[in-house]
Amino acid sequence: MKTYFKLAWRNLWRSKKRTLITVASIFFGVFFVVMMSSLQKGSFENMIENMVRFYSGYIQIQHEGFQENKSLNKSMVYDETLDSLLKNTEEITGFTHRIESFALASTGDKSFGAMVFGILPENENRISGIKKRVSEGEYIKPGSKGIMIGKGLASNLDVGVNDTLILLGQGYHGVTAAGKYHVVALLDFPINDMNNRFVYLDMEACRDLYDLGGKATSAVIMVKDPYVVDRVISRLKPGVSDELVVLSWKEIQAELENLISGKLASGKIVKAILFMVIGFGIWGTIIMLMSERKRELGIMIAVGVRKIRLVWIVAIESFFIGLLGVISGAIVSFPLVYYLFKNPIYVTGKVAKTYEDMGFEPVIKFGLQPDIFINPAITVFILFCFITIYPVVFIKKLKTVDALRA
Repeated sequence: MKTYFKLAWRNLWRSKKRTLITVASIFFGVFFVVMMSSLQKGSFENMIENMVRFYSGYIQIQHEGFQENKSLNKSMVYDETLDSLLKNTEEITGFTHRIESFALASTGDKSFGAMVFGILPENENRISGIKKRVSEGEYIKPGSKGIMIGKGLASNLDVGVNDTLILLGQGYHGVTAAGKYHVVALLDFPINDMNNRFVYLDMEACRDLYDLGGKATSAVIMVKDPYVVDRVISRLKPGVSDELVVLSWKEIQAELENLISGKLASGKIVKAILFMVIGFGIWGTIIMLMSERKRELGIMIAVGVRKIRLVWIVAIESFFIGLLGVISGAIVSFPLVYYLFKNPIYVTGKVAKTYEDMGFEPVIKFGLQPDIFINPAITVFILFCFITIYPVVFIKKLKTVDALRA
């Protein structure tokens, strides 16, 4: 077997041009699929990161039924038992609790619907980094009676820092929720929908507004990455009371999950087409190579080399070619993907406006997970192994007389 490997390796470089053409076809296939996979995964992770960090978190603990009907009557008590459970659960990187409700934000003759969040300012900043989103004014402090609003909502209402805003809604058990608040900060989020709707109050100020006592609507939990969400949920469920539920971001933001699933499905179709193009390209190259070597193979058979040995040699040659193409494609694509991962492309002009209108941050990001490189490499390699069946069958059916006449 060692001799077969030596012969196969030497055969590759007897015709460098032929070998390099075949390796190049595999190289470009791996390279383009890696780039496409990285772009797709990076875009989706950025989309998820923006939504979970500023809104849902990766996991939420809520009163049963709150997700279907966001009524303050389905609020929960955040107690020391729940706090201790979250502190002692591995892979949780941060958590806080919030009040989430709706109100009519009004000033003068202008009014717009808003999502109102009651937060613990320091805890909230640790998990969402919201303090960095303050474009004007100052971030609220614990116990503050002021509010922070998205810059889009501020523009719609024609208010700024130090202006007064009225919130009107429905509180706990149907009481009227009304309050006048001093705008202390304007927030600039990467997603337009947040800028146009979000309002933040200190937790106690929000409880006073909605007459909610010591309750909250949800505990918001962050984990180190989205791939551990299910494992963390399985650890939390036994520790929460029967009236509470533990939900992942996929359940809370079903529309986002459906959008990503649809995009992934369409991406798989595009990749399948790309793999087909790559496969037929490689196959065409192999057919050309075997046609060129027909006389050579015929001579070898004529001098007594058994076909089974030729099959082994050609199969090993194909293995080397596939391996060289896959490895070179992965190695060359890695530095470019790494650079783009560290330096995302920020979109400007009309394209940026299109991104924002669709509710996405105007930035193109790339992923760097190992499977981005491993999966295309394995797929192309397996594809090449199937194509290797052709030269094997070619040798098996080769007639010495016809080969020598070639």
